[in-house]
Amino acid sequence: MSRTMRLETFCPNDAETILGWCKDKLAFRRWSADRYKDFPAQPEEMMEQYKGDNMHPLTAFVEEEIVGHILLRYPSEDKTVVRFGFVIVDDSKRGKGYGKQMLRLAVDYAQKELGAKHISLGVFSDNISALECYKSVGFRITGEDTYTIDGEEWKGFEMEYGPEAMNA
Repeated sequence: MSRTMRLETFCPNDAETILGWCKDKLAFRRWSADRYKDFPAQPEEMMEQYKGDNMHPLTAFVEEEIVGHILLRYPSEDKTVVRFGFVIVDDSKRGKGYGKQMLRLAVDYAQKELGAKHISLGVFSDNISALECYKSVGFRITGEDTYTIDGEEWKGFEMEYGPEAMNA
């Protein structure tokens, strides 16, 4: 039996649950890069990340249970470009297809509700499960970059969504 997922607007009460999925500093940095000062982050820090009209944080639910989270945002004044970030699935629920389902719903939301013509995201190159998940729903690598995270150099991939990536 397939359980239907839905995306709802993130509310402050979701923060503690979502932040709790990052069990160690490596998982936390893979999820947040350098956007939070210290691990573990506090719910009020999460709320601070989402201030502004260009931010559209969403929480994924299956029935009444929170299973995932994603941020959609306009990275510039161009409202046709949407960037995904802070993508995470409850670590105890991985391997059930929730990540793919959440990403497909987020792509649909970005296109239909936010008017996106282009969707992008970044992922660290050593986060293989996330990279494969993104590829499986139609994202393709379009570039790479290096970031300094906690004093170390981390390689990352820039990815864009497109139907042509499905046939690559």
